Amino acid sequence: RSVNSSVMDSPAHRILFIPELLDIIFNFLDREANVTNACVCKRWSEVALDVVWKEVDDLIHLLRLLKPISLHEETFEYTLPEANDWSRFEKYASRVRSLKFRPTKYDIEICPLLDDVARTRTSLEILPNMHSLEWIYSSTALMERCKLFLHRRLRHLSVTAPSQLDPRPDFYTDLCARAPLLHTLSLSVHFPGEPIDVELRILLQNLPELKKIVLPEFHYTSTVIEQLSRANNIAVVDFSQDLKLGYGKPTNVASFCPVLKEGAFPCLRELNLSARIDDLDRFFRSSFAPTHLTMLYVNSYTEHTPTEVHAFLTTLSQQCLLLSKLNLQLYHKVLPSDLPADQQLSYATIKPILTFPNLSSFELVHKYPLKITLEDIEDLASKWPHLKNLMLNAEPLFIHEAAFTLDLRALMPFARHCPRLRELGLYINATEAEIPSSSTPLEPFGTLHTLALGTSHVRDTSAVATFLSRICPSPCRLDMGITWTEFGSAEDRFLPAPLMYMLQMRCSTWHAVEKLLPALIRLRREEKERSRALQEEVEDLRIRNRLLMDKADTKTKDSCVVA
Repeated sequence: RSVNSSVMDSPAHRILFIPELLDIIFNFLDREANVTNACVCKRWSEVALDVVWKEVDDLIHLLRLLKPISLHEETFEYTLPEANDWSRFEKYASRVRSLKFRPTKYDIEICPLLDDVARTRTSLEILPNMHSLEWIYSSTALMERCKLFLHRRLRHLSVTAPSQLDPRPDFYTDLCARAPLLHTLSLSVHFPGEPIDVELRILLQNLPELKKIVLPEFHYTSTVIEQLSRANNIAVVDFSQDLKLGYGKPTNVASFCPVLKEGAFPCLRELNLSARIDDLDRFFRSSFAPTHLTMLYVNSYTEHTPTEVHAFLTTLSQQCLLLSKLNLQLYHKVLPSDLPADQQLSYATIKPILTFPNLSSFELVHKYPLKITLEDIEDLASKWPHLKNLMLNAEPLFIHEAAFTLDLRALMPFARHCPRLRELGLYINATEAEIPSSSTPLEPFGTLHTLALGTSHVRDTSAVATFLSRICPSPCRLDMGITWTEFGSAEDRFLPAPLMYMLQMRCSTWHAVEKLLPALIRLRREEKERSRALQEEVEDLRIRNRLLMDKADTKTKDSCVVA
């Protein structure tokens, strides 16, 4: 046998022709590298081309495989494709699994080109194996061209209108007729007046396999929830929070009181709602409420008392026993000059979260700092060993110095008692006076990935960074700042300029800590490694010394002394 033949038959060489292995490797490479891989050999070519064309975000780049397309005087120039062009194009079109269309990528009108594609195609399904389509349109004409890529194998569809253009009424009927087996539907569009009750009814009646729906935030009214409750396969109800894409009218959800019937929400696992806490408390205590939820996200923009929050958490702990993740974001922003103690949430307010049998993730946002002590933190951490994510109101807007109740010592109980903790957020006053001395033994976090400080205060950045390097693993990311300007209507996303300035100043000091922390963690890790190596060397010398002493003692016992 020749040398080349023996090399070709070697195990290492055969491994490089396993398609599944090649696919894994090629998916880690960029497009340019995979274009080169496609030219290596025929076996590699098929796998590499699958990866190259799996996700398409430039439609013109894909259509150039059909016919050359050039730009001339702000128009596309090309010749109409013929049957043999389409036959050649199918080799690549069948590999596309995902298409993202954004009109901002093209400075000129693309509709005439898409019309010619529609007229000359030899098959109704241009991309027959595509399962995901994201379509952003800036005109009614572009909205209509979305239908060109709808087909029965499509499973995930996202339609977005940044210019707040409404879909034509027949859009929903056509969508259901062309892609009846959708699993996920996201409609980030601006709907006039009341939410899309009629349109939603059309979608739910004609998309029997729909499992996830995403609408603008304030479109989940009582009527919409009642309609969704009758869908057999809906598992996720989510909302979009992009202000440019429309959010609906907050007044539409000012009152939330859907009436559910037996068998409501048979498959629902995740629910996102904007509503009043007291309304939601009644909703989850009502007959046929979706008590089998595993994830619940609640946004509220009205003021609530600690009693209302406590009652809501108590209801959830009694009704939703499968709940593993709960986000409670109370985004009411009106601030008094003095801290009202009776409106401040406390550890007693949120203590029902400890009675959830499966809850491992909890997030709370409120404008006032949480009234909680170090003893409460110790109690919370010791009773929640399976905790994975905790954001305990790390970003209050009332940031007066007198409102602090925690310092850096509040991190230590979580490091001791919560070995699975990956994300932690607390509002603390990180003063050097409360930092444990270097001689105090500390239990470091084992799996912490993110430490969120929100609007916390820090003075001595070096001392704080040094302390955090003792308990934070590598890599651990510091997160600071607020989310208050990312939710709700345009009015809800505004904060007074003096408050924003104070928040930015606090963030800037934490950014200084963030810059120091990685280097300190690395130095501390290297110090531990050197110490461990030194201990191993000392132990090795101790063992050698003991062996030598034992050997010398044996020789002494075996010797013979002549008088």
